[in-house]
Amino acid sequence: MDNPDILVMYIRISVEDQTHHTGEKEESNSITNQRRLLKDYIEGTPELLKYQMTELCDDGYSGTNLERPGMKRLLDMVRKRQVGCIIVKDFSRFGRDYLTVSDYIDQIFPFMGIRFISVNDHYDSATCKGMTSGLDMAFRNVLYGYYSQDLSLKIKSAKRTKAKNGEFLSSFAPLGYQKLPQNKNQLVIEPEGAAIVRKIFALAGTGMSVLQITRWLNKEQIPTPCQIKNSLGQFHKYWNGKGKEKIWDNSVVRDILRDERYLGKNVYGKQARIKVGDSHLYNTSPKDWIRVEHCHEPIVSKTDFDAAQKSVREYIPRGRKVLGTHLFSGKIWCEACGHSLYYFKAEAPYYRCMTWRNKGGSSCIGRKIQESELIEAVLSAIQLYVKVLLGEDAVQEKVGNGGKIAGLRKQLAILEADIKKLQERKAMLYDKLVEEEISREGFQKSQKALTCQQEEVQYRYNELQKELAHLECIAGVEQEEKKHWKEYLGTKELTQGMLEALIDCIYVKQDGAIRIQWKFGDGLTGER
Repeated sequence: MDNPDILVMYIRISVEDQTHHTGEKEESNSITNQRRLLKDYIEGTPELLKYQMTELCDDGYSGTNLERPGMKRLLDMVRKRQVGCIIVKDFSRFGRDYLTVSDYIDQIFPFMGIRFISVNDHYDSATCKGMTSGLDMAFRNVLYGYYSQDLSLKIKSAKRTKAKNGEFLSSFAPLGYQKLPQNKNQLVIEPEGAAIVRKIFALAGTGMSVLQITRWLNKEQIPTPCQIKNSLGQFHKYWNGKGKEKIWDNSVVRDILRDERYLGKNVYGKQARIKVGDSHLYNTSPKDWIRVEHCHEPIVSKTDFDAAQKSVREYIPRGRKVLGTHLFSGKIWCEACGHSLYYFKAEAPYYRCMTWRNKGGSSCIGRKIQESELIEAVLSAIQLYVKVLLGEDAVQEKVGNGGKIAGLRKQLAILEADIKKLQERKAMLYDKLVEEEISREGFQKSQKALTCQQEEVQYRYNELQKELAHLECIAGVEQEEKKHWKEYLGTKELTQGMLEALIDCIYVKQDGAIRIQWKFGDGLTGER
């Protein structure tokens, strides 16, 4: 449901806002200070108090791109026309990419009728009178971009120095460890997880393969790493997935058996970003890793670690392999277990649920699901769904916004005529005064009454004009969406844009049928 009366306070802080020596967030850029600054501005601007306030925050995310949870939520609200105003501390909080930020502030937000305020830049789209962010913002964001790149290099250098000093720098401690509360760069043993790690190494030492160990862990219902972390109050979106049942994966077991940190070492630099702000990572060569011994208490001995390596395939560096995405990234799941399907990049790419392999007796899909067949099924379902949507829209247009717009236009025409009539009556009243057909007291009394009526009608006229402008803006956006949907009907190629626009999840059943969970309604089921 549209709610343009929402004001979003967007707050962001990232590693770019950390001092190079202490790693602490600068007080001027802290979440608390940004929140206080924005609230003080809102409280000091009476017309903003009419909005319903909400806050979106990205803590620890770079501003060089828009791939941030809070920002994605904000832009989703914008697309759904749920936002009337957005307020930030400065342009760099919204983003440091000049071109992208300018597109939103200069074009998209004005088109959607969204007011944008940048407090420290003294910018308010409501008072610009057609002058948007302008050249000043262009220069600011170019400088922000250079600042981000320069600061990123300094931070990277500072982190490597810390790593060489033996400090732990990862966001989460490995299974069996937790960060020392008074020193986040120091690991201490976590008993429950450590016992599981020791058991995994012990089983590997007896000659069990990684797959055999994985199945044993699932059979015995040993808590998974994410369950252990959750019990310690640590959560991450990638630990949960869609499935209710948490199971061990053989890749997790293999990574544990390869992890030199269980010998008391700190290891840093296994992955790196291609460039500043890029979300893609690539695996680095082991010769480039930073290894420092005797950083924390070991969980396993060198003897047990070496013995377990016989069960693990030797690590072979594959060069600069980018950890990217595929067509159905984050969209395709197994109906039986609720876990995501694995993507296999072969000559004929395919998907497969690996739960059956990691857990005996599973009812999951044990065979390959060819990507080409999946594309054909999903594309057919999308085209059928769009036909239904367009058909419903034709009806909604008559009784929904289309009818409201026509009704508002009629009301405005009537009110406009009433305003004109009142103006004519005031002119006639003046003529009567001149002709002495009415006393001055009578003239003033009647004129005051007509002025009150005129102001009341004018107010109603202005309010209806605002409502009409809003509905016409919505209609324009919907028309643009329909245009894209109509294009989907004739296309022979499935794109990620189509999937993102229409589909939340795709569930694959054991018999190969698919169930689609749409973003705008109940699912349809399609056979491959």
